[in-house]
Amino acid sequence: MDPFEEFEFKPLTDGLGFHKKKSATPAKEDTKAADTFSKNLMKNQGLELIEESSTDPLRPPLPRKKTSSPIPPAPGSLTEVGGDGSAAVDEILKTLQKNRRLDFENSKQKMAQTATKQEYKKTTWSFSAAMLDAMLVVAASLLCMIILLVVTKVDLIGNLTNPDAQGMIYLATVSLFAGVAFIYLALNRIYVGCTPGEWAFDQRIGKPEELNRASYSLKVVARSFLVIVTGFIVFPILSSLFNKDFAGSITGAQLYKKA
Repeated sequence: MDPFEEFEFKPLTDGLGFHKKKSATPAKEDTKAADTFSKNLMKNQGLELIEESSTDPLRPPLPRKKTSSPIPPAPGSLTEVGGDGSAAVDEILKTLQKNRRLDFENSKQKMAQTATKQEYKKTTWSFSAAMLDAMLVVAASLLCMIILLVVTKVDLIGNLTNPDAQGMIYLATVSLFAGVAFIYLALNRIYVGCTPGEWAFDQRIGKPEELNRASYSLKVVARSFLVIVTGFIVFPILSSLFNKDFAGSITGAQLYKKA
């Protein structure tokens, strides 16, 4: 072999044509291989967003490819329970409704226990409560008398100054006052358990649990009638002297006060 065959003349500057240029084919092949590998990887991962340049631009894009290994749903998530999560929402609503019902029942029990814990003790006639009730009864009696005089057109002053021989005008006036007092005492105690005067000083007739009993109404009526017949004076005086509710002991409608 001739030793000069591998000899190569290299000029001092480029462009004289005596040197051999190295081929860039291997670099291009490496670039193409890298591009092909990256495209295949993107296709396998479902990340291909555009088509090849040779495809028709008027054709709609193809759907994305699904990954071969989807991520499983987390345990207890809405997707695992049921599609749109409607079953989980129903369970949450049922739980909230059940908790609300329990809270309501607990509040009712607490209110009942609080009402039961209120203790009442027996008490006697109160002058302050009686004065307040007396003012209200007098006011109601005067109102009824005014209505009666307007309807009948009777001269009250003339009849009082010149009464008849039997004195019926006085009896009628007292009867009006007694009737208003009876209605005032009976209705307030039957439906409320106490009169406004008794309520203002924490007194009542009977205990709260007796309010809805039929016998309670009869006892209240009997007490009111007994007090009015005796002139509003006898039993209050006896109660003050002996520190005992005699009207309540006789009729069963005992006077109580909050402890």
